[in-house]
Amino acid sequence: MDHSVWFESWDSLFKILMSSVIGYLTLILFVRIAGKRSTSKMNNFDWIVTVAVGSVLASMAVLKDVTIADGVLAMGLLLGFQLLLTTATSRSELARELVLSKPSVLYAHGEFHQQELLKQRVWKGEILSAVRENGAGSLDDVEIVTFEPDAEISIVQKSRLGSFDAVTSIRGYRDTVDEPNRRTGS
Repeated sequence: MDHSVWFESWDSLFKILMSSVIGYLTLILFVRIAGKRSTSKMNNFDWIVTVAVGSVLASMAVLKDVTIADGVLAMGLLLGFQLLLTTATSRSELARELVLSKPSVLYAHGEFHQQELLKQRVWKGEILSAVRENGAGSLDDVEIVTFEPDAEISIVQKSRLGSFDAVTSIRGYRDTVDEPNRRTGS
């Protein structure tokens, strides 16, 4: 039986110990430098960076070919690129248009938007679940349901509607504004 499956050497264990500790502490430092955004609710790019950084940290710990310097550089570059991208998207409309997804309307004024449900791959049961999670007992209590860039389903209840400031910029919302008026004849 090959013993290297169970134990290779003390040097191998020491490398894992040092790589894991240094990699973890470095990751904490880099995340603090990059800011809250790197651990917040994630859009697609934040998610990609999180998975990639986790992979780098794991590779540093267990792969012999990956040195601590390699891992630290890779984590720094990934988080640095994320920092540049989030800075660009927070300051530039063009960058936001090129990079970020936009929220979309899934349900409004008593009607599901079938095309958007299909496009976003959301089924009605997910919307009903989100309605319940938000304390509404029925779709009759809901004015609008949106699908956010972080894949969160947001609910605006009729009793909490107030002004429309938070929803008027959502793609597809303007198309629904006149529908209640057309149905009621107002």
